[in-house]
Amino acid sequence: MSQPIHTYIELSCVKLEIIGTYYPGEDASMDSPGEEESIEIISVLTAKGDDIGAMVAWFEDVQEHVEQDAMEAFKECRIWQATEAAIARREMAREAA
Repeated sequence: MSQPIHTYIELSCVKLEIIGTYYPGEDASMDSPGEEESIEIISVLTAKGDDIGAMVAWFEDVQEHVEQDAMEAFKECRIWQATEAAIARREMAREAA
């Protein structure tokens, strides 16, 4: 199940806003060889709001770097959200007791 991405990365000291979709991939099965997780980038925005996605896509190595950084930032955000949710549940359970 895909998930929307809206995260920030830094590339060569330039802060970029990444908007796209995360695809978790699937395990191999009898019917399918499976797929690795991936990201589809829709927009790469500068601090001023300029979309430089087409320019980034022009350079394959830059595109790969942006995709890797966006994937890492997305995963870090999910870990942070899960941690915050666990802390909130513990605090609620403590208050209820």
